[in-house]
Amino acid sequence: MAMICTRTADMPQFFSEAIDNGCSHIFLEKPGAPTVAELESMASKAAAAKVGVFMGYNKNVTKYVTKGREALAKVKNGHFTLVHHNAYKANELDECFERNAEGLLKNMAIHELALLVTFFNAKADTLKG
Repeated sequence: MAMICTRTADMPQFFSEAIDNGCSHIFLEKPGAPTVAELESMASKAAAAKVGVFMGYNKNVTKYVTKGREALAKVKNGHFTLVHHNAYKANELDECFERNAEGLLKNMAIHELALLVTFFNAKADTLKG
């Protein structure tokens, strides 16, 4: 099995290499590829090789989230802070915005929002302003 959680632009290559190296199952972190055409090509390659492909969020099962939640359960009135950090330099911002053209919130902070919904009961009616 391969778990591919890397920059979106690099996913198709790693996906192809995993299949070429005999992986029978691949977990692909969203969004899987920069374009729909690349996703379709990847799906065709996986189908031809009879490789099972699963897509989701990796952060829900990472050790640091699990350990943080376990520690939080032991602290009365404790707080769990989710921070998204990409240390882009000023000269790298063009690439950042190009790779996230549909929105930084959708492509980056969505991981932290998914954790809030999954583990901390975050819903429209439970959030306070």
